[in-house]
Order: sequence, then C-alpha cells, then structure tokens
Amino acid sequence: MDRLAGGGAGRGVSRGGREGFVQDQGILEGYSLKLPTSGPETRRLDRVSPHASAKPVKGARRVLRGAARLLICAVVLLGGYGVVTDRLVTRADRRADRDAETGILRGAEPRDLGPEDARGAVLFVHGFVGAGNNFAELPERLAARGWRVRVMRLPGHGTTPRDLKEVRSDELLAAVTAEFAALRKRHGQVILIGHSMGGALGIFAAAHSDVDGLVLGAPYFGVTYRRYYLLPAEVWTRLLRPIVPWFYKGKTFLQVNRKEAKDRIVSYAWAPARGLLTLFDVGDRANQPEVLENVTCPVLMLHAPGDAAASPEAAKRAFNAIASNDKRAVWLERSNHHIFWDFEQADVFETVEDFVGFPPPKAQ
Repeated sequence: MDRLAGGGAGRGVSRGGREGFVQDQGILEGYSLKLPTSGPETRRLDRVSPHASAKPVKGARRVLRGAARLLICAVVLLGGYGVVTDRLVTRADRRADRDAETGILRGAEPRDLGPEDARGAVLFVHGFVGAGNNFAELPERLAARGWRVRVMRLPGHGTTPRDLKEVRSDELLAAVTAEFAALRKRHGQVILIGHSMGGALGIFAAAHSDVDGLVLGAPYFGVTYRRYYLLPAEVWTRLLRPIVPWFYKGKTFLQVNRKEAKDRIVSYAWAPARGLLTLFDVGDRANQPEVLENVTCPVLMLHAPGDAAASPEAAKRAFNAIASNDKRAVWLERSNHHIFWDFEQADVFETVEDFVGFPPPKAQ
C-alpha cells in the first residue's frame, strides 16, 4: 500500500498540518485510506465497494444459468427427436411396398437365376440398407450367359430397419460365407460380386475362402469425408448414437447422379445408428492388412471419384494393398455410389461381363 500511496502523490492528495485523508482516485477508486499524522503508522479500509467482487460472481452465475438452460433444451429436443423419428420409421414401414406373405420388400427378395446344373456360379452381395435390386439387370445378364446366379439377402435387410439394429458384423460375414459354401458344393467355379458394404464382405470372404474371382462395386472401406463435417462421419455417429437413434436416408440422400433411377433403387429410408456401427466394423475388418494380403484371386474394382458415400480414397488404399497379381481398377467419372444404376451403367455391365466371362463348359 505504501507504493500505491506514493504513486498517487501530486494527484488528488491533501497535504496539511491537520489530520486528513490521503486519497488516490486513479488507483484506489472506491476506497478511502485514513493516514493519521501522528502515532504509529496505520492504515485501514474505511469502505469497500460491493461491486468489486459481486459483479464477476453475478456474471458467472448468469453464464452457468444460461448453459444449464441450453443443456436442458438440448436434452428435451433430442429426446423429442428420438420419439418423432421412431414414429417416422414406423410410418415408412407401413408405406413400404412388400410381399404380403413374406413381408420382404419387393426387389429385396433372394433370387436364383440361370441353369441349376451350370458349372459356374455368381454370388451377388448387396450393401448396407440396400437390396438385391441395387445391381439392376446385371444378375439377369449373367444368368443369360449360362451362369447360375444367386442374389442373397443379408440379415436385417429387406424387411424393416428395426431388424438391422440387432445385426452385428459376425452375422453378416457368416451369412456370406454360408451362401458361398452352398454354391461351392454344387458348382466348380464361384465368383463373388459385392456392392458397397457387400464389397467389404466379399473381401473378407475371398481372404478366407476359395473364391475364383471378386468384383468390387463401389466397395466400402470408410465414409467419404467432407470438410464441413469437421469430424469424420464415423466419429459423429459414435458421439451422437446415445441421443440420436436414427439417421434419415430416403431418396434425398440416395447417392446416384441419374435422378430418374432413384425411384427404382430399393433401400431403407432410415438407418439405425447401431446398424451404422456394424457397417463401420465390417469396413474396418475388411481393411486389415492381414485380410487384404490374403486376397489372391483375380479382382476387378469399379469406383467413382465422386462417390459421396463410400470413400474413393479409402478404396484406393485398400485396393493397392490387395495381394492379387491379377487386379484392375476402373474409375467412373460420371457416376456416384450406385454405379449399377448410374450414367455409366452400360460400361459397368460390359466391364463386369468381360471380367466374369462365361462359365466353364458342361461335361459331355
């Protein structure tokens, strides 16, 4: 305080022979220091302004109250979001076009095409929340070439997205392995064609089974990143899953550039957050170096640089890590994720047919 009093000399300081007060209004504003002119030097604060400490405290309380209100509003809104979206999922299920007997969505039914005694077979594996019709007419075209064709339906798909909430990656992998094994028993040559997540499942199957050829159509190894996401989509999903149980897809977010094709592609309108975690797990497992190094069969990958769903960069890295000495990548400049329905559909069909060829001739 001596330094403060000295610093104020010459400015608002009373000097005289009588007892007085030394006041420095510039430094100790709101305080009064009483300095006796005789006796021991003592100082005391005659008055302390209540605003010096009360203002910061009140301000902090306002901030805390505001944050609490925002938190409460967020919880209420997100809780309401869960209720509303659950009802919307139910409404979408009721409106879906499905077989009255089986309950399976039309276009998602498992199918068997082509001659039963063919020496070669092709297994089609669709993607996440997708269906067998996502391959358009390609199964029929290969069946016309003499192949036995099996278009499978993955667990949790083709019925209601509520079924997908309970499916885990092991179940999906087991389903593909079982379908492949059944074809292998009856046919000498088996080729696997997978779209999106079906491509990742195909990678895993080829690494653990004797697959004769593998076609990867826009294979999924990670979600395409956009700068405005700030964080990867996988991170957002994991963060929001406890409070956001459903994500809307619908026709709006169906990634195909040929708009007239959107109404023909069968897909769930809603995706469960828990199901998305299963998708991420499938992609992660297929993307492991020890898996990719075990894929030695001929591989054809078709992908679009503008794929807004399955990351082209992640697919490129995975493709480069595949150990096969017979592999080819084709990049589609005018297509999006649903390459079998997009503008380069004819090129896709022709490229796949050239890769697959014809089944081995029947024994005479």
